[in-house]
Amino acid sequence: MKMITKRLCAAMLSAAFVLPSFLLPHAAEAGIGGGIGVTFPVSRSAGKADTVSYAAVRVDDIAQELTVEEKGGRLLLKLKVHNAGENLYMVEHPTGQNYDFALLDAKGKELWRWSDTMAFTQAFQTFALEAGASQEFSAEIDRKAYRELRDKAMLAVAGLTDTGVYLSAEVPDTRGSGRRGPWIHGDIVFGSGGWWWPRW
Repeated sequence: MKMITKRLCAAMLSAAFVLPSFLLPHAAEAGIGGGIGVTFPVSRSAGKADTVSYAAVRVDDIAQELTVEEKGGRLLLKLKVHNAGENLYMVEHPTGQNYDFALLDAKGKELWRWSDTMAFTQAFQTFALEAGASQEFSAEIDRKAYRELRDKAMLAVAGLTDTGVYLSAEVPDTRGSGRRGPWIHGDIVFGSGGWWWPRW
């Protein structure tokens, strides 16, 4: 009986120390609808234009990289997915869509989405990536459309659909206007519910 009482007391004491850490809010967390943001101050020459921005994340064996480039008045978006593991990576999709891109304003409002102009098969399919393999997906916003979005667009977002992992990178400030200040911003969002990403 003494042994059971000691074990029970030890368990309750451990719970008293561990349980509050689960209940208290954390400075940053990743979960359903949660995000991790990183901001780094940089030294920028006055008037110098940025033409490329980048973000990357690795979850388990899958690495995703987002590159956003303004070139000749167009905005080029590229998502590279790499399977660094030893096993086949598969994602089940309810449609023929495997990935998506979007542009957001400073308040997180969606300005443009690649998939809005696309048609996808309405049948279940599986995206598969062999061990050690990479695949790139891209989208382009032409000069005319990007001219209308340029002053409002702050973040580009991309990711494989139905995975709950999305990346965002700053839309390049090619005019060197300094409208964003001297900093670099990138986010990685984990979860399926996301605040500004309800359609993923």
